Amino acid sequence: MPLVSRIIRGLTRGADRSRPWNSKMGTKYNNMGRGAPELVHFKKGQRIVMRNYIPQYILPDLTGFELKPYVTPKVPEVHCDPVTPKDIFNVCCAPEIEAQFKEGETSE
Repeated sequence: MPLVSRIIRGLTRGADRSRPWNSKMGTKYNNMGRGAPELVHFKKGQRIVMRNYIPQYILPDLTGFELKPYVTPKVPEVHCDPVTPKDIFNVCCAPEIEAQFKEGETSE
């Protein structure tokens, strides 16, 4: 009986070490890819491009568009003072508070 169990164990020992083949195994020529769709197939030596896998971008019509496609490096630099919280308050909230105060809605 020990001989039969050794034979069975010898036949099945390699099976537990085997694992599915992935793209990290093998040399650089055994590349299986990463799951991306193939854009080109070869059939009878000819390249067949899969058009449904190529992304198509929908762009607006830019005829008569006034802006240039790039910004020239010759544009002069614009220097501004840093924006403070007081500046933001004076622009956003102060006009509403002044209008409410003049109408008499607030007491302060």
